[in-house]
Amino acid sequence: MCFTHNVIEQQALKMCEEIRGHSIYNIVGIAAADGQYRMIQENTSIESNLNLLQGEALPLITKVMLQDAHGREYLVSPDEAGLQFAIGKVTYKEYKHLQAKEKRKLITILIASGSTLFLLSWSLLQFLI
Repeated sequence: MCFTHNVIEQQALKMCEEIRGHSIYNIVGIAAADGQYRMIQENTSIESNLNLLQGEALPLITKVMLQDAHGREYLVSPDEAGLQFAIGKVTYKEYKHLQAKEKRKLITILIASGSTLFLLSWSLLQFLI
């Protein structure tokens, strides 16, 4: 059985292609987790713009640079909030607000999970002592 190990990278690439297909903006570039920034040509797929060698791993795309008709550039993440901004459902300010809200939600879940594990461990120790 064959299983790919780069599922996250493939999902980010898929979301970039979806943003490209439905966006009211032009995709001018992508930023990868390794710090490299790559320009995107107009009529080719994002994967072909990566210029990967045979067997080379797909980079994790962390940001997509969009450009409007007036030349303003916007950096968005390749996720649902980025897609909502790209298709024009939300403004850039609302997009940033959505990102901050998701970050707060993640931090809350992590703190609650850690606290729960701590309390369970402490109660188990009290029970055993």
